[in-house]
Amino acid sequence: MLRKFALLFFFLFSLTACAKEKPTVNDNRQLIVFTAPDCGFCAQFKRDIMTDWRAELPIREVVSAQAPTGLALEKPLFATPTIVLFQDNKEVSRYTGYEGDKRRFWQWLGFQLLTPEQQRIAFEQGTERPFTGSHLDEKRPGTFVDPITGAPIFRTDTKFNSGTGWPSFFNPIEGSITYHEDNSHGMKRVEVRSASSGIHLGHVFDDGPPPTGKRYCINGKVLKFIPD
Repeated sequence: MLRKFALLFFFLFSLTACAKEKPTVNDNRQLIVFTAPDCGFCAQFKRDIMTDWRAELPIREVVSAQAPTGLALEKPLFATPTIVLFQDNKEVSRYTGYEGDKRRFWQWLGFQLLTPEQQRIAFEQGTERPFTGSHLDEKRPGTFVDPITGAPIFRTDTKFNSGTGWPSFFNPIEGSITYHEDNSHGMKRVEVRSASSGIHLGHVFDDGPPPTGKRYCINGKVLKFIPD
């Protein structure tokens, strides 16, 4: 019932939106969140996703059913919130409606931002070939973050040379990862995923250096490095 009310409200709101001055934006690639007044789903999206936005991609809210001046929607909107990705001033993808499924939203965004190889690792529990990934020799002070959400996962001062061909760390940033049992390929391992987006990062083993004795064996292609 609440969902139907939100759809009806947005339809009525859109009839009057054309009379208002449309905001102007100039970014080349960006997310626009189309919302409506008194929309509970919109408020939840802002709480869950926008409040702590750290992704590199710009995001902004528009309380209107019309695209900002200079941007072209592929088709009319029919619900709020609707999140639209614009590239070169044109819509390239949209995410309609939000009911609290954060992982589903981040996965949608990941398929827009990541390369096919990154998608294979992130969403299909893939593994890059040793010595082919990114950041293997990265030693500058800085933070390794989720490539979709921008949430910090590892610091450089916890990175070490394991000789395995994958970036290795002995300790993640607190609360940045989740642990999952992995019995694939005839092995019993512990998979680690990003706590913010849920993407697959790699595995953790008990053969690391002090002080933790852990080796977080991570696919470099699903990490983004931000130097201090």
